[in-house]
Amino acid sequence: MALRQRCRTSLAWHWHRNYSSTNKNNIKDNKNRVPLLWSGSEDEDAGTVQLLSWGRGASGQLGGGIEEIRIYPATVASLSLPPSCSLSSSIPGRLCSPHLPFSKHGDAAELEVGISCGLFHSALLVGGKFWIWGKGDGGRLGLGHENPVFVPTLNPHLESVRSIALGGLHSMAVNSSGQVFTWGYGGFGALGHSVYHRELFPRLVEVSWDKQIHHIATSGAHSAAITGSG
Repeated sequence: MALRQRCRTSLAWHWHRNYSSTNKNNIKDNKNRVPLLWSGSEDEDAGTVQLLSWGRGASGQLGGGIEEIRIYPATVASLSLPPSCSLSSSIPGRLCSPHLPFSKHGDAAELEVGISCGLFHSALLVGGKFWIWGKGDGGRLGLGHENPVFVPTLNPHLESVRSIALGGLHSMAVNSSGQVFTWGYGGFGALGHSVYHRELFPRLVEVSWDKQIHHIATSGAHSAAITGSG
């Protein structure tokens, strides 16, 4: 999965339904576009960012609406960013303005754009909100159920998200206040809640951090975080 940026006037978000390697005609079919976020103003300069995915999609993790194997990068969605936002690949899952300070009011999160891929699920972060899709076993999508989701779906249970990281069967996010949330399968203590059971919704990791959390990362069955002091 990748984000690609190019400079041009604003375009509305759209998701190409049923876009697959065997159905290329859907690219230009306006009937197969579903608005996800907002319509940008054509009066302001902005960069257009495209979300592309490829590879195994048996659990819907490619976001194309169907289960498939995609052998080349294909556009899932495209959007416009305000002039103040630019992409950087220095921090996984957090690709916009990496040096922005944390804000109690969530100002930094409003400019964040990022993607993250787990074992069989994926997520897109835009402006403090995140869309998630793919396999739902263990509650890794944080939507309150374990059903698979084949299209990017807004998770309404967490706001002001600054960074997101997906593991094998769990997910992790940090908000603009530096609070860490985890959800999904809790085996091996991956969620940090001192229990092994699953969490179907994002749950705050109640730990007294010495410093504010700035960066997070996950792997198959464990998680990590970096504080402001390193």
